[in-house]
Amino acid sequence: MNPAAARFRKDLLVTAIMRVAYNRIGKAGSSFILGILASLSKKNGFHLENHDDYGPSKEVLARELRNLPNNTVYVNHAGFLQPEGGLIWLNVVREPIDRWSSLFYYGVDPALRGSRATKELRDRQADTRCGCARLEFDDCINLLYHHNCSMKVPSQIKSFCEPGEDCSRELATTHVDESYLLVGLTEELTLTAKMLENLLPGMFNGATSLSPPHRATSLTNSLTNTSLNGAISTRSRGQIAQKAANYVEEKRFYEDMRRRFFHRASVLGLL
Repeated sequence: MNPAAARFRKDLLVTAIMRVAYNRIGKAGSSFILGILASLSKKNGFHLENHDDYGPSKEVLARELRNLPNNTVYVNHAGFLQPEGGLIWLNVVREPIDRWSSLFYYGVDPALRGSRATKELRDRQADTRCGCARLEFDDCINLLYHHNCSMKVPSQIKSFCEPGEDCSRELATTHVDESYLLVGLTEELTLTAKMLENLLPGMFNGATSLSPPHRATSLTNSLTNTSLNGAISTRSRGQIAQKAANYVEEKRFYEDMRRRFFHRASVLGLL
């Protein structure tokens, strides 16, 4: 059991005094977790604050968390802040390249993003060398590699550091060790829900009996005429590993969170 779990264990059943922060990561199963929270907030009698001021500054985030009532779960695409007043932190991470692929298709998905998808496609078309307009993700990576375009894996590490903080994998891992009750896995959402039910029964009791709709990015796209969402070749993975400057750190962080996740599940007797 990590220090955060040990520190909060004695209070886990006292739902009325709990304040939970879920600083969700885009395209890492957060719609699934949010759906569970929305259902359980009614069933288990806690408040759900789902914020849409994505990426708030440190000052705004501090104010929102400081004003968070007891018996409440705060949800936002936000950074981390050192906990105050017994705040419990949760998050879910995803394999970095799979997440990048999902974000690539999500950006131009008209069903999910409306006019923003059209703008994103225009921006990609404007960059005739590295924009990857109307390409599949796998073909995009091949183009970026052979055109010597810059590559950067969308960071998950930064979600575990304070806004504006000089973030690193080591610092993010320290914050996880000291403040996070659980970091789940997108690839193991069912087991993540089971662990949350075990660790925070006052709020997550009944989580494993729910199957909320998972809002996946469309496999076919009428705007870009792409259809191979999720098909990532060994070639592309190798090109990313070779070319993306931050890939190694993001991959190491994910693998570390994965090891910790399964160790926790084993200790809890859930495997």
